[in-house]
Amino acid sequence: MRRFVIAAVLLLASLGAQAQETVFYKCTDAKGNVSMQNGVPCAAGMKQEVKRIGEVRTVPVPAKKPAVAEAPEAKPEYGEFVMVRGPEVKRAPAPEAAALPAPPALFQCRTWENKDYLGETGTPEPTCAALQVTGIDGSAALGMGRACEMKYDTCTAIPAEQLCAAWYRHLDDAEFKLKYAGDDSRPLRQAAFDAIDKKIKASNCSTIAPAAPGTK
Repeated sequence: MRRFVIAAVLLLASLGAQAQETVFYKCTDAKGNVSMQNGVPCAAGMKQEVKRIGEVRTVPVPAKKPAVAEAPEAKPEYGEFVMVRGPEVKRAPAPEAAALPAPPALFQCRTWENKDYLGETGTPEPTCAALQVTGIDGSAALGMGRACEMKYDTCTAIPAEQLCAAWYRHLDDAEFKLKYAGDDSRPLRQAAFDAIDKKIKASNCSTIAPAAPGTK
């Protein structure tokens, strides 16, 4: 008999976990105001009416769907501006500039840290890369001395047929640096931009017609 009672209690407990009775309470206060409450008994001193609407079985929480693997983002390209949206604008020399001289030589250079840049000389000044200085005992000898290794950039002259496009990129780089220059470096950035712009306009890469002789 005892085993039967225990089994019945366990059965009811399992059913209770799956079903829940819904009870509405109709509450009336001393002034006759009526309110309906779901599952919450009326306050003390109020007339209470109860309405049971049966058992509402609970719905198990759906299993979380596995996240859909997203395609990896494309690796960003460094060193050059990359068109991501909008119309592509291609600059070209003005026909009237054909009689002007070719632009100065321009070089594609790479630093010892593998950073690319456009330069106007094929033999840029070397960079002094700091070396770690150690003491006799092998520990870092801070303040005891400094040493560096001279590092040289490698540069390759840009072919003549690609010079105009390269000078346009060189001007874009200078404009970008000028736009985000601080107050202390703005005069230097402005001078660099003006110098590049002047060289382009004085060559057959100019995108505007050269001024006629005798005009300003």
